[in-house]
Amino acid sequence: MEQLETAMEQEGVWPKKMPAEQELKNATESAVPFAVDCLAFESWLAFIFIPKMRILLKQEMPLPPMQITPAAEIYLSSAHQRTLSQLQVIDNIANGDIG
Repeated sequence: MEQLETAMEQEGVWPKKMPAEQELKNATESAVPFAVDCLAFESWLAFIFIPKMRILLKQEMPLPPMQITPAAEIYLSSAHQRTLSQLQVIDNIANGDIG
């Protein structure tokens, strides 16, 4: 998660400000994938996804299977290759596709 956050910051993907508390609440309750009805994809990554994954990792819980990279390729510019690469690594680990 640290490498993803660093890549997002270095590539200018990390949001400049945190969403309002109500926006975050709405996003956590959203049924829409990646809560794009409530937040920009980058904000979802920064303020929903990364914190949730950090909790799972801290509790030594397995990551759920995921496919975030295909969505990131739609919502992020192809110029953000480090961010996309880090998301692919996370997808691979979560799906057991490592090695």
